[in-house]
Parts: sequence; C-alpha cells; structure tokens
Amino acid sequence: MVINWFKLIAALALILTPMGIFHGKKVRLRAVARDWTGYWGQTFSLGLHWIDLGRAALGGLILLEAITLQPGASSVYRYGVPLLHATVAGLGVLLQTFVCKERDHAHAPLAFVTGLAFGLFSPVVAGFSILLALIASSGIRAPLVYFPILGLALPGLSFLFDGRKNLLPSAAIGAVIVLPWLLTLMFPRDLVISYRARRVSGEDSSHLQPRR
Repeated sequence: MVINWFKLIAALALILTPMGIFHGKKVRLRAVARDWTGYWGQTFSLGLHWIDLGRAALGGLILLEAITLQPGASSVYRYGVPLLHATVAGLGVLLQTFVCKERDHAHAPLAFVTGLAFGLFSPVVAGFSILLALIASSGIRAPLVYFPILGLALPGLSFLFDGRKNLLPSAAIGAVIVLPWLLTLMFPRDLVISYRARRVSGEDSSHLQPRR
C-alpha cells in the first residue's frame, strides 16, 4: 500500500467537511418526502449543492490517487485499499447527513453522493447509475429511494462493464451510498434538503413537517 499524504489530506478536507456548517440565514430546509412543485428553482439556484457535487467528485478522484496498491501486494492490502476508500467515503456521508442546523433532522446529501459516484467510478458506470436512480426515483415519486437505487446500480453496472475485478470496491462504495436512507430507518430523524429562501424575515420551519 502506498499513501500520498499530501493528496490524502486534500481528499479528507474535501470529503469530510460537512456542508451543513455553511448553511446560513438564507438557506432553508424542506422535507425530501414533500411535494417540490415551485421549489425546484430555489433548490438548483443554491450554489452550495453544486459545490457539494464538485468537491465530492474531486475528493473521490484524489482519494483514489492518495491510497494505491503496489504491484504484487498481498491479498490483505488488495482488500485493505478499497476498504480504506470506502471508510473515508462513509465518514464523509455520515458527516454530511448528521450535521444539520435543524434539530432532530438529517440532511439528505443527494449532491454529495452523486459527486462521490463520479469521483470513485468510471464516467460510464457513474453516469448510467445516476440516470437510472433519477428516473426510478422520479417515476415512483419517492426521492429517498435515490440512495438505495444508486447504491445498488453502481456495483451492478460496475460488474457489467468492468467484470469481477472491481466487485469488492464497488460493493463497498455502494453500501456507503445507501447510508443516508438506511440511517433514517434506524434513527428517529427526517431527511431534509436545503434551498435558497426568497426572504429571511417572517419565515419559520413549518415546511419541514416531520413524518413522526
């Protein structure tokens, strides 16, 4: 195993920094399960989502270069390297999910996991997997299933395009992608997503409407 510490530090900074700490007064949160008619423009106009996607993709690419496998390495290291990648990615997803300015809620890191898919998988595998997850979750009008569908599609399509050689790394990252959805089943928290508020004054958090 070869570790490039400079790249590793850069990858950790990009992946582990929770976007929730940058949610200021102009950022509002809305339950993912609610109807989004009229809110799409405010969601996509929030630049933090695009920053989240870009830094996750870049962080994933750098992470793959930061921890690499030496030729002829033992099986311990062949399994250890992808597991380290998945561990860092998993910590990042956990931080993005649980660092939320609304009490008893969790942030849905949709842009972040999408960026990780682009950074940790080939463009073909990531692109088709994201497209499949978007179509399926939109078709059944259940945005939260984006996480499990993407988490299953990534290793499945990776096996289809790349064969068995990347089965373990892709399965480990796929499990990481599913974490936000899985954790809301295990803990009493509602997944919310951020959007840009039209005004700061006179607003409240009634739009969150927790499912409990």
